[in-house]
Amino acid sequence: MKYGIMYYKETDNIGDDIQTYTAKRFLPHIDYCIDRENLNCFLPKKKEYVSMIMNGWFMHNKAAWPPSPYIHPLLLSMHFTSLEKIDVGEKYLQGLGGDYLRKHQPIGARDTETQNRLSRNKIENYFSGCMTLTIEPFEAIEKQDYICLVDLDEKSSNLVKKATTREIKEITHDVNPEEIKKKTFEKRMEEVEALLKTYQAAHIVLTNRLHVALPCIALGTPVVLIHKEHFEEDRLGTFLQYVTSFSDSEFEKINSKELIENPKSNSKKYLEIREPLIKKCQEFIEECEKENIKDADLPEIESYQKYVESIKWYQQLHEEIRVKAKKNIYESETRYQQYEETIKGTNEKWKNKYENLEKEKEKWQEESKKSQEKYQKEKEKLRKLKSKIKPNN
Repeated sequence: MKYGIMYYKETDNIGDDIQTYTAKRFLPHIDYCIDRENLNCFLPKKKEYVSMIMNGWFMHNKAAWPPSPYIHPLLLSMHFTSLEKIDVGEKYLQGLGGDYLRKHQPIGARDTETQNRLSRNKIENYFSGCMTLTIEPFEAIEKQDYICLVDLDEKSSNLVKKATTREIKEITHDVNPEEIKKKTFEKRMEEVEALLKTYQAAHIVLTNRLHVALPCIALGTPVVLIHKEHFEEDRLGTFLQYVTSFSDSEFEKINSKELIENPKSNSKKYLEIREPLIKKCQEFIEECEKENIKDADLPEIESYQKYVESIKWYQQLHEEIRVKAKKNIYESETRYQQYEETIKGTNEKWKNKYENLEKEKEKWQEESKKSQEKYQKEKEKLRKLKSKIKPNN
């Protein structure tokens, strides 16, 4: 049996590579690396099934769904969402896309948002949770004294820095898509493993990213998830019961020093997700190894090759639209940030002017007070002089 591993070739979030790393450890070997954004274009070297665990976030390129017929999938820990930049709703879960899912149902949903989407489209599903909870702690990793702050906002970071004298490692999961796509798959997986080892050795990890918090739970590292006041309830809210978490405003009010110096152990509740996920993946691989999956219903390679070539122009057009939309959003956000900076600068300017006026006002008030006191003294002198003058009879 041939095996494929799904990855996002041009990701901007290292969390995607963590998802890939998680699935990779269950595979006996890897024969194909398959780009998540081009699932429908996958062609094996010959007419045969390629087994693949399909977990994670789906997907920017909705036109790439459903996947290639050569992929024999385990649909597990899946998160289906609308693309913010070009929203196509749930149409890709209908028609051929929905038929594909029904063929392989029930579908393991990572969160309640995905469950709701699948249920609305009459696709059988169950809550599987996130595959990153199956990560195994590394051997011979000694605990160290540093703290990891992963993509925390400035305000929360400053609160932590004021509360401790420990070494702080500030880490981001943001990556440059142009740079990461140049790296080999092996190199990317090595970097993920190094990052996970950094988290495992940490005294505590504080983050605003779900896919930092969940791997840390699996690694046994105390972790705190700090989320915005208003968050995606169905996506993020699904996992708040498994992790120590605070909203931004809640975090401001707690005793940060106590939280950091004596971190709370992670809840063991995640095990109710972890064990079934591991079992599901192991059973899938066992079935793939012992079963000879018939390929009679697969298209001939030459035939599917023509299909792939015919849709490449559409894929290219879709990508151009997506990139343009992303660029427009980025430019709009940049202009807004520049506007905010201008306003901030203007506010600072007027604040300084106001403060100077307040100082002048205080100076004038002091001078006026002195003048009043002087006037009262002179007035009193005059009154006394006047009292001494006797009128002529």
